[in-house]
Amino acid sequence: MSRVLLIAIYDNAGQMIELCKALNKYTEHDARCITKTQTYLNYETDIYLPDYDTPTGMLELRSLLSDRDFFIFSEFLPDDMPVKAILEELGLYRKLTRNNVIIRTAGTNPQNKPEHYLFAQMRRGWTYAGGYHDYLISSGVGFVVFTRNILPVDKIPEPNPPKDKIRVAFAPTKRRKGVDAFNRVMKTMIQEYDNVEAVPITGKSWRESIKIKSECNVTFDKLIGSTYGNSAIESMYLSHAVLSKIDYFNKVLFPDLPIIRINTERDLYTKLKKLVENPELIEEIGKKGRDFALKMHHPKVIAEQWDNLIKFVAEEKHVYGR
Repeated sequence: MSRVLLIAIYDNAGQMIELCKALNKYTEHDARCITKTQTYLNYETDIYLPDYDTPTGMLELRSLLSDRDFFIFSEFLPDDMPVKAILEELGLYRKLTRNNVIIRTAGTNPQNKPEHYLFAQMRRGWTYAGGYHDYLISSGVGFVVFTRNILPVDKIPEPNPPKDKIRVAFAPTKRRKGVDAFNRVMKTMIQEYDNVEAVPITGKSWRESIKIKSECNVTFDKLIGSTYGNSAIESMYLSHAVLSKIDYFNKVLFPDLPIIRINTERDLYTKLKKLVENPELIEEIGKKGRDFALKMHHPKVIAEQWDNLIKFVAEEKHVYGR
């Protein structure tokens, strides 16, 4: 059993706290999770660092975490600031070796500067995980072990879609994910069909957002990137038909991925139009999506992946970087 500390500079779409909970529930590891900054989505936290932002509080936190012997970082590397400063203040930085560190390479940071991660892996021998299905990351950062995002099954309400409408949800965290395209397409769809409703979700907490999505039956995920994200996973679990930009690399990895692949604004319009005119497809694709989400993203499945990965790293049998 390892005493695992997960460290997230941001709340990382709730993924680190969900991994922490999954490790504690489904494995023998003892896990804690530190989050330095929360976004407006207001995901759940375990240890929220600002709560300890006093000399006394830091002493308490240092005592609480003094026995940690395995470390999982989300996106930022152990040598990056402010991660390094946090670890040094907690007296943990000197504990780090290639046999007790995993970095979850998911998000815009490794996408934007992959060479930083590649050189760090060559120099320090860190094990990277979680970004293999994202070709924008996996093609540039070095060797990546394939892990998947966790579906928070205990937090998502039961689907409650309308029976007489097609409600299309879109919950972007960045405008460039397709806000303008969504607005233009939905304006046209609403003019053409009286049973279509656009449901943009912005500036709301995650719990508010997921409640709104549970009352929809279609989700537009995004028009950027190369793979599907948390919003698509949640929406598949809600039995939505999901439309998203997906590259063919993901179709190789997941030949049964039930996400409707779109590349352009025109794709979004034509494929959404097909769903509106053939509503039985929404139910059919939605069932496949829920089955896929449970099979590939259930916390127990992901915890088993990480359990094996932790043991692999700790066994000192990997040789990358030596």
